[in-house]
Amino acid sequence: MKKLVLVTAALLAAVAVFIAATVPPRRQQLPASTDGTIPGILHVHSNRSDGLSSPDEIAQAAARAGLKFLVFTDHGDATRLPDAPEYRAGVLCLDAVEISTNGGHYIAIDMPAAPYPLGGEARDVVEDVRRLGGFGVAAHPDSPKPQLRWRDWTAPFDAIEMVNLDTVWRQWVQQARAASTPAGLPTRWGARRRLGTALVDYPFRPAETIASLIQSSSVVEAWAAQAERRRIVMLAGADAHAKLALRGDPAENQYVLAVPGYESAFRTMSVHVALERPLSGDAAADARALVRALRGGHLYSAIDGIATPASFEFTATNRLGTVHEGDELGAGGPVSLHVRSNAPAGFTTTVWNGAKVLSAEHHEQDFTVAAEEGPGVYWVEIRSTGRVEPVSWIRSNPVYVRDLATPARAPARPAATASQPLFDGASIRGWGAEHDSTSLAVVEAASAIGGMELRMRFGLAGGAPAGQVVTLVRDLPDGAASHDRVTFTVRAERPMRVAVQLRGGVGDVSNERWQRSVYVDTFDQERTVYFDDFLPVGATHTSKPPLDRIRALLFAIDMTNTKPGTSGRLWLERVALQH
Repeated sequence: MKKLVLVTAALLAAVAVFIAATVPPRRQQLPASTDGTIPGILHVHSNRSDGLSSPDEIAQAAARAGLKFLVFTDHGDATRLPDAPEYRAGVLCLDAVEISTNGGHYIAIDMPAAPYPLGGEARDVVEDVRRLGGFGVAAHPDSPKPQLRWRDWTAPFDAIEMVNLDTVWRQWVQQARAASTPAGLPTRWGARRRLGTALVDYPFRPAETIASLIQSSSVVEAWAAQAERRRIVMLAGADAHAKLALRGDPAENQYVLAVPGYESAFRTMSVHVALERPLSGDAAADARALVRALRGGHLYSAIDGIATPASFEFTATNRLGTVHEGDELGAGGPVSLHVRSNAPAGFTTTVWNGAKVLSAEHHEQDFTVAAEEGPGVYWVEIRSTGRVEPVSWIRSNPVYVRDLATPARAPARPAATASQPLFDGASIRGWGAEHDSTSLAVVEAASAIGGMELRMRFGLAGGAPAGQVVTLVRDLPDGAASHDRVTFTVRAERPMRVAVQLRGGVGDVSNERWQRSVYVDTFDQERTVYFDDFLPVGATHTSKPPLDRIRALLFAIDMTNTKPGTSGRLWLERVALQH
């Protein structure tokens, strides 16, 4: 017994020494914030999707962490009516949705229920969210998991997550499994040791441990290239689930750890938003003020597991006036950039212009930097230098300095010079309907003011999604090689999306497809779709449709943007191939 006690004591002493040697330093406690912002968290999952706890329990955790607002982002297709803003445990709670697309995940905030499921191509979801009045955030662009990582940098998204806590552990797991190590990243065994020590250290200093794992974002250059042309809000997302799978993905694994807990994640980071007025307790009015500030980029992100509470101010001044982060300023002479923070003495502040450093190595809390005349996208980063591993403590939103001249527009497509009608307003020859074995579709000519139009009556089979599809088809026996677009006038009984497809293929392949989805409303709208905008449907031999091998034009309604059991009518007029 005595020997067992000695061995146990030795093991406990060894564990204590290990923890003392590896546990991150305790976060620095700073003087109370005086910058007028309110702290909160975006990107939180509850048990309504793949999170662990209920919204009320999560709000209580946020209140204990000192947060003032939460934005729930449970997974969905945006057809569920979002809950009205409300205060839970004194925390203002907004209900948003995280949508899966073919190009990553997209968060929609401040949006009503969509009239049809949102999904499919990332550019289509961005377009739908914007048309419905929502504020869209490209989620976890650094994620090593392709299904999660945002990849469509040409879509006009409103904001982007530059920090995501779910991505943090995924990056370390990827590095721990990597066969080779890219320059600048830990070795495979180094990453494994880091994950192991993090699991041991987490119970003792959870927020500090999570914060110590955060790595620099790899998407700054991609963001900066877009920000030169348009405003893109930078923010941080907790992506909190309170679930961690040691192998695989928590959403696909029943064996998970309830870490990091919601409260630990909420103590790790926060988004500080500058409202136009203090919170009043009126949830609806306060939510409107919060969303306006988010849309305007009047915010900065802070890693509270390093130091808390953060205080930060950033302004830009030239002869045309003074603006704050998130705002635009007309180019008018040299720009004076003023930074004020409560950064600890050992931290380092850098002022950036897009992806280039403008002024670095600032250790003072209050300073001014001069920038030359002309356009610029200026933002500030404060790093926790002086620690074992530096972490980006504060990341501001930019001030955009723009030329006063009207910005150049993208070149317009040339007007069509020739047209080949595919529907002459009388005969439906060459047209037909296709559908899966459980659905129905009929195509016919219908009377309309001024002539005839094509009409497809359809009914998708109910039940679970199982490949239900109905398609209006026009044979193209001569292909489409002499054309570069298709134009048509379309409407439907209810708002929906229709996939305009080309079918054909190379060699003996005749059923490959490429498509471009279009929004269809309840009134006639003319649409022109260019063939070089089409993307493959599934695996194809070529990334773009081989126009000389195309044998059919299709208008498809499927499970991407339509629910099972949906029925209705679709009308088409003036369908023509053009060039």
